Amino acid sequence: MTAGEAMRPNGSTRGFIGGFTLIELMVVLLIASVLLAAGVPALQNFIAEQQLIGAGNAFFHGASLTRAEALRHGRRADMVPADGRDWKNGWRIAVGKREVMTQAALPPGIAVAYTRGGEAVAFQASGQPGTRGSWYFSAAGMTRVVIINFLGRVRVCNPARDRSCQAD
Repeated sequence: MTAGEAMRPNGSTRGFIGGFTLIELMVVLLIASVLLAAGVPALQNFIAEQQLIGAGNAFFHGASLTRAEALRHGRRADMVPADGRDWKNGWRIAVGKREVMTQAALPPGIAVAYTRGGEAVAFQASGQPGTRGSWYFSAAGMTRVVIINFLGRVRVCNPARDRSCQAD
């Protein structure tokens, strides 16, 4: 008998076929299905959180780009909702009549609320904000806040983890 061969009960190695029994396969499938059932909700929460983080960061970068374009061109720059009403449908950045960037709509399930004056983001030629306030991105019980202070500083934060996550 060589290494790797199994011996049959009668002492012969001829005709032996290795494999798994039906019971063993059923146990493996049961364990896999239990692990999968436990992991799917966690994966869905992870995806929702990553989409929310991405939405807040996209808005943060859009506001920062708006300020940079105002400084670069020496004139007012604006970021407004793409449809003129709701930030969740995306936004446009323009300097005068020249469009600089367009952001696509946010993933479904993300809601955007804002403080008074948050219908648009504007920066003067000096980089001073024409708009200041807070934009709240929320989904699945989680929130991200983008804040523009009176100096034009833009920041994004998580109110669940950051106690300073309030309007400056």
